Amino acid sequence: MNPTPERGRASLRMALMSVGLVAILVGVGLVVFPLLGVWQRGNVDQNALSSWQKGGANALTGAPTSATALPKTAVCGSGSPADYALLTFSAPAAQHYGGVATDGTWDALHNRSMVHYSGTPGPGEQGNSIIAFHREPDYEHIDQLNVGDTITVQDRACHAYTYKVTGRWTLDPSNVSQLAPTTGHDLTLVTCTPFWIDSQRIVWRASLVSPTA
Repeated sequence: MNPTPERGRASLRMALMSVGLVAILVGVGLVVFPLLGVWQRGNVDQNALSSWQKGGANALTGAPTSATALPKTAVCGSGSPADYALLTFSAPAAQHYGGVATDGTWDALHNRSMVHYSGTPGPGEQGNSIIAFHREPDYEHIDQLNVGDTITVQDRACHAYTYKVTGRWTLDPSNVSQLAPTTGHDLTLVTCTPFWIDSQRIVWRASLVSPTA
């Protein structure tokens, strides 16, 4: 009796099982690693928001304590230089959305969910201030932010600037026309859509309403 065919079939089964196992592991990796990145980024975002809120509450101060004491300066936010500004959204009201933007290039979105694009105007300044953010994991329903809703931006000096949404578009990623400089006091927000698919971009344009320019 020749056992060679049986050994051949066993080897083939082992090879197929190995290939199947590798395929499963690759598939798991394709799902798990992106989710792990989103989870880690979400933790960083929540820590930044908590630090900003605690820092602002502790740092806001009143008048000098004596005639010779220097006035204390109000400072908002955490002690981290990576925390640039706090954004809060009026809609959807049930979600109470808010987040802390860092300042940098789009590469900063690997580690944070929200970034003010470095080189564009700061809060309240003339021109087109651009802030991009990920919808995942914390802004699932931000697509309900519509014309007439407001965004408030607080800077590190505790100045708060309120912008009213005047336009909204769903665009292909290659369409960057709304990122061009403007002559007004404008804020442009960009995020991905649909949720978890991210094939297009939602772009909002908002104009400063308080304090008046």
